Amino acid sequence: MSESSVKAPARLGLLDPLRGLLAACVAVYHLGVWFAVSESGSGANIAMARLGNYSVSAFFVLSGFLLFRTAPWERLRREGLGRFWLRRFLRLAPLFYLACALNLAFRLGMGPDPTWVRIVENVSLLFGLIQPNLALVTGGWYVGLVALLYVAYPALAWLRARLGLPFLAALALGLWLWSLPSTLHGVMAQEPWNRFHAYVLAPNQVFLLAWGGLLGALHARTARRLDVRWALLLALPLLWVLVKPTPQFFDHLAALTGWGRYRYLLLVTGLVALAAFARDLAAVPGPKTLAWLLAALSSLGDWSYGLYLLHPFTQHLVAPHLGGLRGFALALGLALLAAALAHRWIEVPLGRLARG
Repeated sequence: MSESSVKAPARLGLLDPLRGLLAACVAVYHLGVWFAVSESGSGANIAMARLGNYSVSAFFVLSGFLLFRTAPWERLRREGLGRFWLRRFLRLAPLFYLACALNLAFRLGMGPDPTWVRIVENVSLLFGLIQPNLALVTGGWYVGLVALLYVAYPALAWLRARLGLPFLAALALGLWLWSLPSTLHGVMAQEPWNRFHAYVLAPNQVFLLAWGGLLGALHARTARRLDVRWALLLALPLLWVLVKPTPQFFDHLAALTGWGRYRYLLLVTGLVALAAFARDLAAVPGPKTLAWLLAALSSLGDWSYGLYLLHPFTQHLVAPHLGGLRGFALALGLALLAAALAHRWIEVPLGRLARG
């Protein structure tokens, strides 16, 4: 079956519940570190570190998958590049701008000093070209790199339409090879204060977008889908490898470098693939509890971008007054509330604007 003969549905498999889980893992990881709820090197600390950090990696794979799967060149040509970029801008920028504005207004110190140059780089969303960690909000480096994908995507979609699957395979392989020096030795060779800045650079990350794009092209070539229960069952061993407490580590960046990083990246790519190739949520059979849980996670998936960007602010709000597990729980609850409100009052109206 050809790509063009398989239309992308409004919802793809279990990707919405997966998106919710990924955002929750990132928030739990950051808040867990900031509120010191687990001891460094413990099983809980290792599980949170792997799930939190590799959930961000999975977001890159997911972003590449959704873009290449739902926006083929034919659609871009039909709607116009201006309309395509406007829709993507309205999806990415408003919440990011809100988070940056909150950081500056309350002088929370997220990111570099807010010079006019830094502000212009963030407003233009082009800071990813320079250094993704120049974002004026915690976690904004992801936004800087995804913005670069949106800028470059029409050219990539045009090449995909003409060269097909071999182009995406070559792109995924070439960008992965580009990541090798950074992942294998470049990050940890830096001074400790500079290692995370080196980790977030494009060579170490953008191949994941291409991996997702290749997965999206494969998804478009067939209408065959997995039973939801089989997809969940197959996901269990992948999750176990991610959370198991061996090998032990104390430096979280050490768990994000070396050949081991690629093993974990393959695992999270496998999780994205299982979620994508599962049947739609409307076809979920079996106990009502499972359907209810997946529906709840889908709602969390709708809030995922807000949860990703806003949970650092609830930490700043709670930490001066409450610490430990209670502070962690309150900050996480407030982050979920803020994400739900941001989705209802910002993302939904702008989504309607983008569509019509």
